[in-house]
Amino acid sequence: MSAGSDFPGDSQGEVDRSIAAADRPRGILGFFVVHRNAANLLMGMLVVAGLYALTQLNTQFFPRTEIPTISIVIAWPGASAEDVEGNIIEAIEPEVRFLDGVDSVDSYAREGVAQIVVEFASGADMQKAQSDIEQAVSSVTTLPQDSERAVISRFIFYESVAALAISGPFTESALRAYAKDIRDELLNSGVDRVVMKGVRDPELIVEVSEANLRRLDLSV
Repeated sequence: MSAGSDFPGDSQGEVDRSIAAADRPRGILGFFVVHRNAANLLMGMLVVAGLYALTQLNTQFFPRTEIPTISIVIAWPGASAEDVEGNIIEAIEPEVRFLDGVDSVDSYAREGVAQIVVEFASGADMQKAQSDIEQAVSSVTTLPQDSERAVISRFIFYESVAALAISGPFTESALRAYAKDIRDELLNSGVDRVVMKGVRDPELIVEVSEANLRRLDLSV
C-alpha cells in the first residue's frame, strides 16, 4: 500500500488549505478584509489629516485675486511693427528679464505700440517688483525720441462689494458732483477702490459764424 493510502486525512487537509488559499482575497482589498483593524486605523489617520489641513486653509471674507504680472506699454505713433520690435522691445527686454523674481517675459510688437508682459514667481512682492520695473525702464536711454512715455501697470482683480445708483430731478453736473463726494467719503473710510460708471465726460462745443470767418479772413 502506498504512503498516500496510509494517511488519507493529511491529503484531504492539504486540499482544503489549497482551496482556502485560492479563495482568499488578494491585493489591498484582501489585506483590509483579513486585517479589519488596519482599515479602521487608516480611516482615523485620514480624518486627523483632514482636520489638520482644514485649519491650515487661507480664508478671507473678501478674497483679493492678484496675478503676479506687470505690463509695460509704450506707444510709438506711425512706427511699423518691425521698428517697434527693433527699437523698443529689444532695448527693454534685457533690462527686465533678469530682475529678481522674474519668471517669464512675453513681448508683443504691433504697429505703433509695444507691449511687454513680465510675469513674476508666485509670492513675489509686487510693489517692489513694480518699482524695479520702473527703474529698469527709466534707465533705458536709447528709446526713440518721438515715442511716448511708458505706461507700467499691474494686473489686479477686484471683487465688487456693492453698487450705488444715484438719480433725481437734478442736472447731470449736480449728480456728478454728488457722486464724487460719495466716492471720496468711501475712499476715506477705507474702501480700496471705487469706480464711477454712467457719467459722461464734459464736452465744450464752440460754434463759429461762417460769415464772421469770411469777413475776418480766418479759418476754423
